[in-house]
Amino acid sequence: MSAPLRYKPYPAYKDSGVEWLGEIPAHWEVKRLKVLASVQLSNVDKKSVEGQEAVRLCNYTDVYYSDQIAPDMEFMSATATCEQVKRFSLRAGDVLITKDSESWTDIAVPAVVAEDMADVLCGYHLAHIRPASECVGSFLSRTFSAIGPRDQFQVAANGITRFGLGGDAIRTGLFAMPPPPRARAAGHRRVPRPGDGEDR
Repeated sequence: MSAPLRYKPYPAYKDSGVEWLGEIPAHWEVKRLKVLASVQLSNVDKKSVEGQEAVRLCNYTDVYYSDQIAPDMEFMSATATCEQVKRFSLRAGDVLITKDSESWTDIAVPAVVAEDMADVLCGYHLAHIRPASECVGSFLSRTFSAIGPRDQFQVAANGITRFGLGGDAIRTGLFAMPPPPRARAAGHRRVPRPGDGEDR
């Protein structure tokens, strides 16, 4: 049996100022998501309407079961308005997260977009997050899966039989971020997906 993977500690740490986050490496910074990226909630449904532009949709299950959204995936065909195409088409580095679910534990499950896909749109029940130039999308996506950042969104979800996460709750989420070079390297590591090792 192989030994568990261990990471070397950083030379120095500091108090993050966030109780649930605790100490972070001294050269990292805590920022709200609205500083790191733009966030919009998709209103693109699965219907096809005559006169609208033909598109493909990246839907909830595409994100839920994938680390990465790639062009070779089988996306649903639909239509969208010109404004929706402009707002919700996918670019490399975008992060998509689940915002609605029957279980609060399935809230804020992320996937990063591998490359530009002008004809693929972020579908309903998802939040479309576009990182600013200094924010690395692959690292941000991984951070959504980490204990702490993930939990803050699950706790913020509202509902009884179905749970939902509002735009403000997403935008005000807190993240500990390293310098971009470190974030790019860390962003390539795989994290477990919901249901890994289970039949679904």
